[in-house]
Amino acid sequence: MPPNTLGFSSFADHARRYFVGTAMTPCLRFTSGAILKVDGRGLNAGFELIQQLNVRTPPDVRALLEQGGAGLAAGSQLPGMASRLVAELQVVNVERLLNSCGVSAEKVSAIGQRGPVVGREYWKQTGASLTIGDPAILAEATGVTVIDHFEQRDVVKGGTARGIDVLPMWLLLTKAVDSYSARPTVVVRLDQAIELFYLPARRKNRHVPALAYRNIGPGFALLQKLQELCDNKYDQTQSLGASLTRIMEEEKASEVSTDSADQMNRLIESITNQLPELLASSVTLNQAMEVYWAELIHGQILEHFPTTPEFAEIVILGRGARREALVKRLSEKFAGIPLSTEVSRGWISGATGASIAAIFAAMHVDQVSGNLPDLTGATAARVLGRITPGNPANWRGLLTQMEVASHQTVPLREAV
Repeated sequence: MPPNTLGFSSFADHARRYFVGTAMTPCLRFTSGAILKVDGRGLNAGFELIQQLNVRTPPDVRALLEQGGAGLAAGSQLPGMASRLVAELQVVNVERLLNSCGVSAEKVSAIGQRGPVVGREYWKQTGASLTIGDPAILAEATGVTVIDHFEQRDVVKGGTARGIDVLPMWLLLTKAVDSYSARPTVVVRLDQAIELFYLPARRKNRHVPALAYRNIGPGFALLQKLQELCDNKYDQTQSLGASLTRIMEEEKASEVSTDSADQMNRLIESITNQLPELLASSVTLNQAMEVYWAELIHGQILEHFPTTPEFAEIVILGRGARREALVKRLSEKFAGIPLSTEVSRGWISGATGASIAAIFAAMHVDQVSGNLPDLTGATAARVLGRITPGNPANWRGLLTQMEVASHQTVPLREAV
């Protein structure tokens, strides 16, 4: 059980704090929550994961969100309804999380809230939020200040908000050290899309090094749509991975966005026309897709990320971490480099997004810029997030922390 935190009135630079994050998993099946203990401040802070928890999304809410990505943008769904339903799920998630780990809401500095993300075109058309979820409902129910809208501030400055997770991912998976011999970590997040993160070592009292991020195309979003087309009448054990890899390269699948229905449909049509035997069964499809994923991930990492110094570790997150055959293939391709997954780390599937939301909230309180302009396309780095105050005691405490941070700003170098 973590010890009591220092009171807000005696907040100091070294004070221990707690931040909660809540987010929808990319597949929308769960609402995830995480609570992190934070020692230190800013880019020197240490983030320790205390507890994670998933709450299953009711089928009707999930159906609304799955159909509402385009529906909300077109105005056929009521954004307020979706925001309320997501926020109510997140309230349940946060309350259960705090009860399960024995940390009271009074000890929590802030909650980072992230819901399903509506595309950038919707924001340009309406000026409304990118993220579905109502912070007022969460703040009222918990009494804790809520920080959300992390994507919007980047989009306002001309960014795409893609890749903004790289900085909190770096803070989550690295520790600030004095050594110059520490080596970089590579993260593979394989879920609806396939994302790669290059995370150099974090050194105390230093600028942010050259972090890197790449979205290399659809992952489970494509697999799910192809599975719906499978005959499942007979099993075919012949490996079709090489043929699928060739087609995906020809169609430039690494440039296909999971947010674009037109791009996804064109890719699916090309696959089904050129390789109909791929849909003989779900078994055949899954085997071929895992071969393709392993080849793609291996090739993209070697092509786009520095290989010296040697990687300290490769971390696999998302639903791909549950694929033992895929993990084994990647382990063989990166022989000699330690490979871990969220399973081996004891993390709940998909809950990394909640930890990132908590870190975004901590970065806002510490007044650390959260976007890297050279990755997102924004014209400037900005502190990300919008604040919805909790009860007066929590709000006063948060203002005290932000006042301390405003006098001790840590500079942020843009990524290359």
